Amino acid sequence: MFKFDKKQQVFDINGVKLGGQPGQYPTVLVGSIFYNRHNIVSDEDKGTFDKAKADDLWNHMLEMTDVTGNPSICQIVGETGEAIKKYIDWFIEEDDTTPFLIDSSAGDVRAAAADYATEIGVCSRAIYNSINASVHEDEIEAVKRSDIDASIVLAFNATEPTIKGKLEILEQGGTGQTKGMIEIARECGITKPLIDVAATPLGAGAGASMRAVIAIKGHFGLPVGGGYHNLASAWDWMKSYKKQFETKEQRKAVYMPTDIGTNLVPQILGSNFQLFGPIENTDTVFPATAMVDIILGENAKDLGLDVEDENHPLNKLV
Repeated sequence: MFKFDKKQQVFDINGVKLGGQPGQYPTVLVGSIFYNRHNIVSDEDKGTFDKAKADDLWNHMLEMTDVTGNPSICQIVGETGEAIKKYIDWFIEEDDTTPFLIDSSAGDVRAAAADYATEIGVCSRAIYNSINASVHEDEIEAVKRSDIDASIVLAFNATEPTIKGKLEILEQGGTGQTKGMIEIARECGITKPLIDVAATPLGAGAGASMRAVIAIKGHFGLPVGGGYHNLASAWDWMKSYKKQFETKEQRKAVYMPTDIGTNLVPQILGSNFQLFGPIENTDTVFPATAMVDIILGENAKDLGLDVEDENHPLNKLV
C-alpha cells in the first residue's frame, strides 16, 4: 500500500468527509434512487413514486452506515423539474442531515434542482452532478446563482479517454469548452470539487479509469471517485454469459461479484467515494467496502498516518 506525496484535501459536506490519504477516512458510498426505470416510480415525469418503499430503501442504507461506518450519500435522479423537486422534498423530509446528489440526464433539470435547493435552503447538503465538458451556459449560470458549493467534476474526455485526456479536460478544457472543468467549477462558486474519473467500459479505457484515481489524486490532491459499477453493467460478455442461468436470482448471483469488484479495485487505489448504482445493492456493497477499508486503515497506520474517523470500519468491525 502507499500514501501520496501530494497533500490530500478533505472536504466536509454537512458532516460527511471525503478525501484524504488511503485508509484515513471511510469510503463514502453513494446509492442511486428514482433512476431510469426504477420500479418504485410510477410516473417519472410527474415524480409519482411509492413513498413507503423509498423510505425503506433509504433507511436501510442508513442502517448499513451505522453498522459499517461507511457514510452514505443519496443520489437523487429526476427526469423533469417537477419530478426532481418532489424527490428532493421527500428526501429532506425523510432525512434532515445527509448530503444528496442532484442528478439528471437533462441539464435544465439539474439547473432547476439547483435553483430549488437554494430556494428551500438545503444547499449545504446538495452536491451538483456534474460540471462536465457538455455543460451549457444556462446550466453554469444556474450553479453560479445558487448557494451550492460542492459538485462532482467529471474528467470525461470524449476524444481521448486516456489519463492524459482526463487531466487535460480538467485543466485545459476541450470538446467545446475553452476552460478546464476545475476552473469552470471554481467560477461557479464550487469550493468543494469532487473529481469523477469517468469510468469507461472494459476494453474502452477501463484500465485508464483505474489509473486515473492515482494520477488525479497525485496531481491535484482532491477527493476522487466514480460510477465504477458501469464497467460491469456495460460488459457485453457478462450480459450474454448470465443468460444461460434460468432464474433471476441465479443471474444476479453470477453478476453481483463483478459489480462489487468494480468498486473495490479503485478503492484499493485510493478512491474516496463510490457511486455504486441502484440503492437496492446496499447489502452487497457495504460489507465489501468496509472490508477493504479495514485493510487500508491498517496500512495507513503502518505508514504513520492517523485513522481520522472513530466510526471507521477498522474501529467498528474489528
